[in-house]
Amino acid sequence: MLKQFGKWNRTYSQLEGHFVGKSKTGGATYGLGFVKPTLAFDYGRTSCLLQSQASSIFKTGKLTEMTLLWPNPSLKLQITTLFDAKIERGTKKILPIEFRQVAFNSQFSVRTNQFEQVNKVLNYNLQRLLIRLRNLTRPNELNISIKRGKLKIQKPGFIKDVAPLHDFIRYSLDLFDQLMLVSTEGIDFLNENNATVLESITCPICSGGITEQMVLCERCKTPHCRDCWEYNRQCATYACQGTSYFSTSEI
Repeated sequence: MLKQFGKWNRTYSQLEGHFVGKSKTGGATYGLGFVKPTLAFDYGRTSCLLQSQASSIFKTGKLTEMTLLWPNPSLKLQITTLFDAKIERGTKKILPIEFRQVAFNSQFSVRTNQFEQVNKVLNYNLQRLLIRLRNLTRPNELNISIKRGKLKIQKPGFIKDVAPLHDFIRYSLDLFDQLMLVSTEGIDFLNENNATVLESITCPICSGGITEQMVLCERCKTPHCRDCWEYNRQCATYACQGTSYFSTSEI
């Protein structure tokens, strides 16, 4: 048991450096039995927590979970491969949504209380992320929920190896970005693969509106003027420390 925690703790320690976060080691705790390692870090303007816990959601009785603070407390959403999963108690008018591609309807169940907004984001990019998350580890199951101001992405079992756990975090952050399109003003959903920003966005470096040559931080997706980024040589978001960007023309 202690040997397993050693490897588990080293995994979280490595991820701590990559995501500029703070990990807590797991192991034996006086009076509390065994506790599992956790990792907390910031992603742009939201806070993230990676943890593992016992749960009856999956047949394994265990799960690995990413929790991100969600800015819209009124949104309720469930995306799951568990078709018999219970709908949150007390939720009114949480309706099923079908993907445009019929094949996905047999793989994922989607329910929400904001049908029109969520239906806009059920595009190719989201489907690709869902498949990656589902197939990341065995069993190929996935449960995602947004309620009470928290987004939770859950996979069965305790993921202890660096590579799959890193991918789980990365895909979860990408999923957060995709789902944020539901709540972001100034986004026009043109087709299944693209979204275009219509309204002026302020650069965090020069405080001016970005009208052209917009770039996004690869780490936290904060928009900047290209000239300002190249002058500053990194993201201006506090604690992000991102040093790479991509152009909105690449989206």
